[in-house]
Amino acid sequence: MSRLVTIDCTSSEIRIAVGTKGLTGVSLEHVVCCPLVLDENEELFSSPKTLEAIQSLLKKVGVKSGEAIVCVGRGSIELRALTLPTVDRNELPDMVRFAAQRHFANVGDNWPIDYVTMPSSQANMTECLAASMNPTLIDRVTKVLESCGLTLTQLVLRPMASATMAVVKQPQLANAVVLLVDLFRDEADMAVTENGHVVFMRNVRFSASNNPASNQQVLTGEIKRTMIAAASQRAELNVEQIRIWGQESQHAELCATLSKSLSVPVSSLDPFQLFDASQTVRTEAGEDSGKFAATLGALLAPQVSDRLIDFSNPRKRIEKSRPILLYAIAGSAAAAVLLGGIAWYWMSHSQLDTEIAALNSVIKTNEEAIKLTTKEVSDWNKVEKFLKGDHQWLDELDYISAKAGDANKAMFNSATFNTDVLTGASTIASKFVSTQQEYVPELRAGFSDATHTVSGKGVTPSQDRTSEQFPWVGDLLIKMPPVTVADPRKTETKPKEQVKSSDKESPLNNSQPSETKPSETKPSETKPSETKPSEEMPSETKPSDAMPSDAKPNDAKPSDAKPDLPNETPAIEPNKEVAPAPDSTTEKTKELGA
Repeated sequence: MSRLVTIDCTSSEIRIAVGTKGLTGVSLEHVVCCPLVLDENEELFSSPKTLEAIQSLLKKVGVKSGEAIVCVGRGSIELRALTLPTVDRNELPDMVRFAAQRHFANVGDNWPIDYVTMPSSQANMTECLAASMNPTLIDRVTKVLESCGLTLTQLVLRPMASATMAVVKQPQLANAVVLLVDLFRDEADMAVTENGHVVFMRNVRFSASNNPASNQQVLTGEIKRTMIAAASQRAELNVEQIRIWGQESQHAELCATLSKSLSVPVSSLDPFQLFDASQTVRTEAGEDSGKFAATLGALLAPQVSDRLIDFSNPRKRIEKSRPILLYAIAGSAAAAVLLGGIAWYWMSHSQLDTEIAALNSVIKTNEEAIKLTTKEVSDWNKVEKFLKGDHQWLDELDYISAKAGDANKAMFNSATFNTDVLTGASTIASKFVSTQQEYVPELRAGFSDATHTVSGKGVTPSQDRTSEQFPWVGDLLIKMPPVTVADPRKTETKPKEQVKSSDKESPLNNSQPSETKPSETKPSETKPSETKPSEEMPSETKPSDAMPSDAKPNDAKPSDAKPDLPNETPAIEPNKEVAPAPDSTTEKTKELGA
């Protein structure tokens, strides 16, 4: 286990606490102090007296090396309260440094600036307590510690270290506004905490030669000024209680006096009770235990660093590490996806380009056919338009003549035939005269059928006085729809299987020569009486006319004629040509002639 040393130096005394870091925290081993007398213009960490005093104390507690935390007073730094817009925590250090350049009296570019945040009373604003320290003083402290074999790990504010220990060890103090007072021989540190955060700090000096009564008056006045200053810096900040570091027996009279004069509860607070120190350590501290509050609080600095101002480790922007390997893997994956997408795009579009080229070639090849087809379609449209109006007017006249009825009842005059060029519909307009007025509707109705629509305007008396037989005149309008023209382009093409099946079903293909067996045909089935001359020959033809003029009946010998026997008929073999049979009419004519 490593040892941790905390050092607190004032112009009149040096105090050291030694602890051991373990798994459960820091355990206190020793506390020692010794007086320090400096010349009037001699600085604390520049004087060899300070180095000698620290070395003697370390030798006394047996410390030769280790880590050290040094506490500095309020008078060694510059402290300001800043109000900034709420930003990301990682951007706040840069904003604090930028604001410190305007608000701090003495600050350089290389000066360490650290800060702690305070409870904010304004919306969307961040209130900070920022402090800066001369880097030259930090170098002097570092050299003194190196001469003693120690390594500087933290450089904290004395009143902030003790006040933080109080609110951490006693949680009830974190919920109130408390003023903590740490008394030394010739000065006093005052710190105000609100909700567990130090919001105001002040250092007060007074002469050590004064009597205690005078020091109480001075202390009372300074406490009042501190309370007023804290309230003016932070609105509605009212101190609820005051705690003085030390034993109760040591500050009982002072606490009663201050409580009476300030009208605020005042009590003492023993730092060794907070730290649970052993009796040996208490004996080393002596009666004035309050002066070790800062050194004991500094031992907790590594655990509560977020509440302390540390000039050795000021808050800075955290440079986020870039996962180069992750970026490389992601970039490689993205590149692979991109290359795959490009390859797919090229392959798909290459195939499409090939198809487009093939289609363009087909289009170019069919350009002449398209032009010819377009011309033929145009010609057919003209022909079709003509054929739609190509009515057979002679047939229509015959139709009118057939439907006209009795000529003694009605007689038609001239007729007008007209065809609409656009639609192909035709009309026949005619006038007729009738013997009776009632016969006109009957006549018109007789012309109406599925393809003829008949209409008329009415019946009027005839103006021709010479024609007494037909006193009534009527008109007739027959409308005919366009002629239906079959489009030669719309031909029905049958599939090959349907054509084959239709060929098989055809009666011509089914008529096959049947085999004739000799045994199936009998001579008795063929009788001369079954063949009628009237069916085989014309009626004008006589048996004698079928014989040649020079032929004689005696030339035909019945003995030479052989009857047609069935067994002499040759069998018909399939797939062979069969000679046509002799004309039965001629044979029968010969027989009749014989």
